[in-house]
Amino acid sequence: MRSRTKNWLTVQQTAAELDSTSAEICRLLKLKRLTGKKQKDPSRAGKAQWLVNPVSIAAEKRRHPERWRKVKPRPMYY
Repeated sequence: MRSRTKNWLTVQQTAAELDSTSAEICRLLKLKRLTGKKQKDPSRAGKAQWLVNPVSIAAEKRRHPERWRKVKPRPMYY
């Protein structure tokens, strides 16, 4: 199911941008730290997805920059 609104991201896209899991993004939506809306797919009964506001994603990144910072993995030396 594609997002019809170009600016809003799906939970999976948000998880990829924040380097997190979709369960964590759903938890943040529940805690109201991310804002979103539910989009229903009219062609499939009972199927819907959350779209996350990109402004709230940027605010969450500013709120906890150390948590959402992309860290390069350190090389392992044997």
